[in-house]
Amino acid sequence: MNELVFKQWHDEDFTFHKEMKIDFSQCTPDRIMTWAEILRFTSDNAGEDFARRGMPWDFLQEKGVAFIVSRVSFHVEKMPLYEQTIRLNTWESAPQGPFATRNFELVDANNGSLLIKAQTQWVVFDINNHRILPAKAFTLRPCPTIVTDFDAIKPGKIVLPDDMETIAKHTVKYSELDANGHTNNSKYINFVIDNLPADFQKKQIKDLRINYSREAHLGEEMEIKAKYNEAENKYSVQGVIGNVSSFEVELYY
Repeated sequence: MNELVFKQWHDEDFTFHKEMKIDFSQCTPDRIMTWAEILRFTSDNAGEDFARRGMPWDFLQEKGVAFIVSRVSFHVEKMPLYEQTIRLNTWESAPQGPFATRNFELVDANNGSLLIKAQTQWVVFDINNHRILPAKAFTLRPCPTIVTDFDAIKPGKIVLPDDMETIAKHTVKYSELDANGHTNNSKYINFVIDNLPADFQKKQIKDLRINYSREAHLGEEMEIKAKYNEAENKYSVQGVIGNVSSFEVELYY
């Protein structure tokens, strides 16, 4: 009988580590870990990092604050595969302007080789007053001071081309919601990949950027727009609800 276990721990510098074996259901038909699972694994363990440091979700709710992912950038060296045991390393770094910053690495747990690295930006949200706070205003733990160099495409604001075309429409389903009652951040990438041409659905992404602009709620209809830039080998994709952008994505191949 195979003993499938995961383990998690903190280093003294508060880098959080978690190991996991990739299951069949987390993969594409080509037995490659899906992007939705990669996004879920990273964002969920940002929360787990805080929880293991004494700041779980319900504690933050009581304090009237929430961390909301705003911008992410992932760079791929090699995609994780079925039955591979991977280790996630994540740590907070110094705020970038108004954003709290968190870095991730996914590595092969057996040899330590880098698979994917990411830098993400989060907003600190005042639940009671419905406003965004400066990252340095969150004082329930010491403000991170380490500056982590991210030598890939930075998680900045995505500028979309003007001539994007509608490729699909999507109505938000109950199964796409999370415990906050709106579409989980890991689901948006499915709206993108599911509606790309078949050859791009299987093509390996080298860099992925997402801006989360507006929450998508149950029953809302989202218009998916896209444009391929042949010179940059890049797809730009946007989800629009009414006249408001819900998310923007760049996929570099």
